Amino acid sequence: MIRARQYLPLVGLLKDNQLLLALGNHSYELTPAGRRYLTRELTLAEIATAPPTPEEWLQAHGWQLGERVNERVLAALYRKPEATFSPNEQIDFEDKGVRLCADQLLRLRAPQPFSLFFSGGTLLDAAPWLQALGELALPERTLAGLGKILWGEGNIERVITTDSVGTFAELALCDGSLLVWAPTTAQVALQQVVAALPPNVQWSHLTSLDPAGVDRTLALAQRLGRPASWWLPTAFSPIVSAYAQPLGDGRPWEPSRIPKPLLAVCSGLVESNGGLSAEVCALAPEWHAVG
Repeated sequence: MIRARQYLPLVGLLKDNQLLLALGNHSYELTPAGRRYLTRELTLAEIATAPPTPEEWLQAHGWQLGERVNERVLAALYRKPEATFSPNEQIDFEDKGVRLCADQLLRLRAPQPFSLFFSGGTLLDAAPWLQALGELALPERTLAGLGKILWGEGNIERVITTDSVGTFAELALCDGSLLVWAPTTAQVALQQVVAALPPNVQWSHLTSLDPAGVDRTLALAQRLGRPASWWLPTAFSPIVSAYAQPLGDGRPWEPSRIPKPLLAVCSGLVESNGGLSAEVCALAPEWHAVG
């Protein structure tokens, strides 16, 4: 129902163009042509008032995306509520020459000094850092240029990776071993570190001993192209007896998914449907590889 005088010229115009049909008593109805016209005009108005796309805005303001961009910064610019991009979105960015980076840190410890050789000829001596701080932290986005890890004295025999901060800080290391901490979300960065080591260096992973931990180790082994190997205390059974915790509502063990060497060591844990954190093992004096 339209009564206001200021709308009468518009009503007359719509009627003259057969966009509006008078029903009497100040009531009107849009004709099919009127509906199409109104829909088109509303769509055009929405397009005209819509904010520019991120690409348009960045270009208009002279902003440039580098070869590597922090994924949270990119998510903010693209108005995403979380810093998560689908595989297709990541491929689209890579086609534009942009790689997403979480900018996480990897931490390295060793009982002997070592050096890092980067593309371009830069050689970083880790000895002062190890002596002063006990460890070396590597930003994730620098790892693309990491060429080789060079051992200062003797030979590097084993690299141990872990996702447990506490275990990284406390684990006793024997000569010829390198310990690397990386969050579970930084497998690509971890792969770059391991790839910089001589191919004959043995690899083992130290994580929680539960179904999820086994899956993480198997996935990491596949990514690294190495046989799956767990770094476990030699005296394992006493730790299990004292500190194993029931899995509760978590996913139960599936013995068929557990490699036989590991199953032989942790059969008691599997039978009791228990789990063991990496932290309760951290102070064990002697370790060995299982896998």
